[in-house]
Amino acid sequence: MRPSPLPAVYSRLLGLMAWGVVSVNASCAPLPESEPEALGSSVSAVTGGNILFVGNSFTHGNEEPAYSYNKAAVTDTNGSGVGGIPGIFKKLTTQAGLSFNVSLETASGQSLAWHYGNRAAIIGQATWNTVVLQEQSTTPLPTARGGSPSGFTNAARDLRSLVLSKNPAANLFLYETWASPTSVGTQGYPSGTPGLQAMQTDLRDAYFKASRELGFTGVARVGDGFLRAVDQNLADPNPADGISAGMFNLWSAQDSRHSSRYGSYLSAAVLFAKITQLDPRSLATGTGSAAAGLGISAADASNMHRIAYEIVALPDPVAARTRLPVTRATFTGAVTAGTPVSITGGAQLASLTTEEGTFTNVVGATASGITGTNMPSSLGTVPANINAAASGLGANDGANNVGAGHFQFGTGFSARTRFFIVESTLASAAVGDPTTVTLINASNQAVGTYSLSLGESDFTATAAGNTSASLATLNYTGGVASVTGTPAGSVKSKLGAVSFSLADLGVSDVASVSGATGLRISSSTLDPNVVGLYTVP
Repeated sequence: MRPSPLPAVYSRLLGLMAWGVVSVNASCAPLPESEPEALGSSVSAVTGGNILFVGNSFTHGNEEPAYSYNKAAVTDTNGSGVGGIPGIFKKLTTQAGLSFNVSLETASGQSLAWHYGNRAAIIGQATWNTVVLQEQSTTPLPTARGGSPSGFTNAARDLRSLVLSKNPAANLFLYETWASPTSVGTQGYPSGTPGLQAMQTDLRDAYFKASRELGFTGVARVGDGFLRAVDQNLADPNPADGISAGMFNLWSAQDSRHSSRYGSYLSAAVLFAKITQLDPRSLATGTGSAAAGLGISAADASNMHRIAYEIVALPDPVAARTRLPVTRATFTGAVTAGTPVSITGGAQLASLTTEEGTFTNVVGATASGITGTNMPSSLGTVPANINAAASGLGANDGANNVGAGHFQFGTGFSARTRFFIVESTLASAAVGDPTTVTLINASNQAVGTYSLSLGESDFTATAAGNTSASLATLNYTGGVASVTGTPAGSVKSKLGAVSFSLADLGVSDVASVSGATGLRISSSTLDPNVVGLYTVP
């Protein structure tokens, strides 16, 4: 029996829950096991037919019980005899009363380009009315993180064209993969949850960019589902130190990279919700269900069903990006004119210029909780402690090797808010270090999964050994010897900056971050001299 339509007020409440505006009890009881309700997305529902999954071990699974699950009910086109996530997907669709003929074309460790070059005869069959493409897990990442985004886009374009040349009416979905504790280390992201957030942001950006530019039917946000399970304290973000009580491990215990039974099940649930547009929260979890067959408790399965619903109910990320380097800045106080100006003592940041214009309504943040061990460098008196750095708009202090720190504004944000980071670095280097920025609330806790990964290319362009394009130069007279020089003040430093918006952090609905009041900045090398915000007209 199909559940009756939800009252409008309750539908709105569910939307707020999906955005994190209304808190959700992670241990809430499962909904009745009835036929799933439609999600009501703009994506047309696919409720049957011949579906092909193309990918690698992130699709076919890497360990039991997921690897062989339901293999008799699906077709492995390479004859390897695996079930994997397509096998779980098949079982979920059967539970929902749908009729899919599920096939998979997978090869461990391979990219979409490999599949196009070696399996075109399988993928290019007219029989497929739905095809799901999963790229090798690090290929979509920025080149600075070891990826090849152009290689990903080109392969996705080739495969899409191949499928549509045989069946112009086919649906094509991209399967967004996940960040993992192992991958954040190997790809140079910060450790822990900030690294998971930063890597997932890059994956999300790449998959949605390819989907928009190439015209895919949609993106199944599996990796975002993993991150939401972490953010809701359902999945342990650091399995290496043991699984916390009441949590599960989304990643394989063998390598903390591939999916475990829980990760595989969540993947299939997100794919089920995205492709069929049915509400996964009503899927069965008891005897005979996919969850039971994988040894997953009804409570854990119900929570993963809810996460799959919330993720698929989210609107697609906005396309507009406003991450911009700062090209000019003005300062007041102890400043000597020149190109660039030289800060010779206590100074204040007065304005910033980007492609959007010049802004004087800059507001500085108050720093707290900086974990870096070095005292800040200073022109004049060294600040009393690390947390005294990067406060207000004083341009003469830098939090050396920040590690992680909270920067609170004590105010709400809007779509017109632009955040900025002014960094100090030696004149012999380029401005801009690998940095993760995360939205936080007044208690310094992350707000949702909104984060941003920054690198050298995002900051003011300043080549190593050249100060001509920097925002200012300065010679620190106190602090760390390697920065101040011997005698103190003999080593020149320079300033550069970057500006970014809520959209860059992945926010498409400002109401969803109404509790955000600050930024967490994580980096092993960034020296944030000033952190602040301004508002564009």
